[in-house]
Amino acid sequence: MTTASAEDSLWDSYLFEAPVGFKSRTWSDEKYSEVIFRNCSGPSDPYNVKVQMHRYRELWPNDDYDTKTFTKCFDGYMAQSHGEWTGLPDGRFYFDIAGIGGSSEVSVEVVFVDNTAAD
Repeated sequence: MTTASAEDSLWDSYLFEAPVGFKSRTWSDEKYSEVIFRNCSGPSDPYNVKVQMHRYRELWPNDDYDTKTFTKCFDGYMAQSHGEWTGLPDGRFYFDIAGIGGSSEVSVEVVFVDNTAAD
């Protein structure tokens, strides 16, 4: 797998001591989304973070999609984990932190969000 870069992503950001339940900003999408975490850290072992995709719906309950467990991003400098969601309908999407193994918070040096499967 190649290393993600800001040029290849829809947007990039970071997380600092994000708790379970943290919600990302939203983005417009159809059919495909990818979330990549690079350089994750937390205060205790075992190191993993669960990331769930959601479709925001203003007047209806949000749609929930699969939860991905990220572990490789804890493996050292430039280590990254990624989750892909396919077959998504048109809409506005966000991810949340659905769980953190062994901790109540996680920090991520770089978060990339991409909505093009061609990368």
